[in-house]
Amino acid sequence: MKRPIKNCKNPECGDEILEYKSSKREYCSDYCRNHHGHKRRTEENLEFNLSRKGMLENYKLLKLYRDRDILFEDLIKFEKLGFNTKYLPETKFFDIDGVKTKCYQLKDIVFGLDQKEKTKIIIYIKTEKK
Repeated sequence: MKRPIKNCKNPECGDEILEYKSSKREYCSDYCRNHHGHKRRTEENLEFNLSRKGMLENYKLLKLYRDRDILFEDLIKFEKLGFNTKYLPETKFFDIDGVKTKCYQLKDIVFGLDQKEKTKIIIYIKTEKK
């Protein structure tokens, strides 16, 4: 009895699998199996990866300002430099000069928007989470 010809499950390859030991074989090689799995996982996690990348870009910009002791700047200027408000973490309450203030935290940087106008970003130094 002749075995049926199978095609590689990797859409980029599609080669015929002529000789195989098991009928369960779906890929022509380990490379095709791993590559197809990598592409599938990348597509499944696309939204998460974009969010993580956006937060990292925001962090780099905030760190640049904090390292140069620029702690108060217009939000519009930040956005022109690549800051994206779509990728902000959850807000938390921090004790800022004895007042509980709603702020964001990216790694070691605590920052918030101006309480009155919401058009300026303020980077806080040495704060404690409450």
